[in-house]
Amino acid sequence: MRIRQLQCFVVLAEEANFTRAARRLHMSQPPLSTLIQSLEREVDAALINRTSRRMTLTPAGEAFLQRARNILAQHERSLLEIREINAGQDGLIEIGTTGSILRGGLADLLASFCRDHPRITVRIHEQSPAIQISEVISRRADVSFNRSIPSDDELTYEFAWREELVALLPENHPAASQASVSLWDLRHDPHVILRPDSSDFAAYVMSHISSSGYRARISQQVMDAQSIPSLIVAGFGVSVVPAAIARLTSGPLVFRPIHPDPPVSDVFAVYRQHDRTPALNSFLTAMREMLAAD
Repeated sequence: MRIRQLQCFVVLAEEANFTRAARRLHMSQPPLSTLIQSLEREVDAALINRTSRRMTLTPAGEAFLQRARNILAQHERSLLEIREINAGQDGLIEIGTTGSILRGGLADLLASFCRDHPRITVRIHEQSPAIQISEVISRRADVSFNRSIPSDDELTYEFAWREELVALLPENHPAASQASVSLWDLRHDPHVILRPDSSDFAAYVMSHISSSGYRARISQQVMDAQSIPSLIVAGFGVSVVPAAIARLTSGPLVFRPIHPDPPVSDVFAVYRQHDRTPALNSFLTAMREMLAAD
């Protein structure tokens, strides 16, 4: 059974006349009759009553008409869905990221994108940077938002946004009353840090501290920057964190800009080079537009 047969049957049922139906279908009457006869053979039932005066549907034809309309409607919806997926208006995006990146520019990007593309489903996975890259390579994720540049030949990346790093201090810290602090001001404090072996970003933060002229005394090492505020509140010292950590962070803490030479963190969108989905292309376009507007 072909879609064209169903379309012809529905038009014939609506017109109740072979001549008018053929005209509406932009075809001659004999091919239309042949199509209807072929359809009747396939369903093994007479669908129309053929008389010299008027054409009517048989009881089987009446029942089949509703089914045919449903099938044609589903067919149209399927075609529309495929077109929307191909145009990046529908689909699914799997995104890997860390909590600190999600609190920053990614949260704003997601809010804007989901508002403008309500039919694209976005799923967020909080993962370590290494796992994110592995998931993208294995095609379990479409894109990773990462503070490190990948080295795998299957992947490519582009700059997403830049975020300044700030000093995170207890509110009773001597430098808390200052408008900004230098890393040298923190030389006597114990530091809560990201494990240097957890990512290139963690190693970068430690190298920036070291270049300020002192060797940090480490009190705690963590895998996720989101854990740092709780440890600072608990009295484990100070830290240098992405400014986005300040979002949604409460408690007796202060965040202060670092001057001079404030460290920065670049965030990159990492994805496979050769098999981006239309939905991901739409997402990357939205990211570029947001970056251009800033």
